Amino acid sequence: MPLFFKRFFIFYFIVLSTSLTYLFASSTFSQNNYYSPSSFIPTHPPTAIPTPKPVTIGLVGDLGLGRHITSTARSKNDFSWSFVGISPWLIQNDFNLANLESPIISQCPHGVTGTFTFCGDERFLPYLSENKFIFSLANNHIFNYGQAGFSQTQDFLNSFSLPFYYSHCQSCPTEFITKKVNNISFGFLGYDFITNSSFDPQIIIDTVKKYDSQVDWLIVSLHWGSEYLPQAEKWRVDLAHQLVDAGADIIHGHHPHVWQGIEDYQGKKIYYSLGNFIFDQSWSWETSHTNIIRLTLSQDSIINEEITPIEIKFNSQPWPISPTPLPAD
Repeated sequence: MPLFFKRFFIFYFIVLSTSLTYLFASSTFSQNNYYSPSSFIPTHPPTAIPTPKPVTIGLVGDLGLGRHITSTARSKNDFSWSFVGISPWLIQNDFNLANLESPIISQCPHGVTGTFTFCGDERFLPYLSENKFIFSLANNHIFNYGQAGFSQTQDFLNSFSLPFYYSHCQSCPTEFITKKVNNISFGFLGYDFITNSSFDPQIIIDTVKKYDSQVDWLIVSLHWGSEYLPQAEKWRVDLAHQLVDAGADIIHGHHPHVWQGIEDYQGKKIYYSLGNFIFDQSWSWETSHTNIIRLTLSQDSIINEEITPIEIKFNSQPWPISPTPLPAD
């Protein structure tokens, strides 16, 4: 074989062998991800979504600022007077839910004992804010000074960033309000069956169904029932059950001015009447003694329910009732 062909054959063999070796090595390296860019990116476990911190709420009954409440605060020149005994309990909570049983207007006239036309002095407002209130305005006294008094009340509450709701006006800003605490959402609806005795309960049921999915906890405040009865009437029990079945999580009842007990229904809480909270009805034990509620809530369950007895002293001051100490041995 000529020398030229021998050299060409040897060169071709070397080139071919080298190419095959390179291709084999590249394929092997690629299969083992030696040169895959993703192999050099550090991997991390998926970020866990933190569980929301629990929320603590307070539930109380009728908070009236009319008559003796305003008169006493004015005579003492102390609009914190009615809150002195109960503020330490209130401020521990993330918020406190109450029925505001009187409009708040400027130049509220002197309220004599026996009148049923209520109004509260605007100088209470800093203390309502300080004690973290959210108010249902759905009751039979909120219009004691007409639409003008109602509007003025809303303006005063807004000026102190005090949330409120009144659901007898569909699609208005007060029909349904929400609040989020620790990434747990709350929704509020409020209805008055005393002024609106013929109000169709189906409207409330349908509204509960409408808003239930928008919040973690849907609270329905109801001003309802006959005064001073020791327990709720059957129609209220039936309606409360229907509302829970429709999606309500907590029923916040008021108006009877006395305590009417708690029902656990389908894992939800029904407070038929929380009685008086700040109110000038010290003429009986029942109207001056009741319970207030502290609920500790996760996003989907009640962690704890704390029931605290209170006594309204001096016809205007709620105080927690401490347990009677046991006698010494």
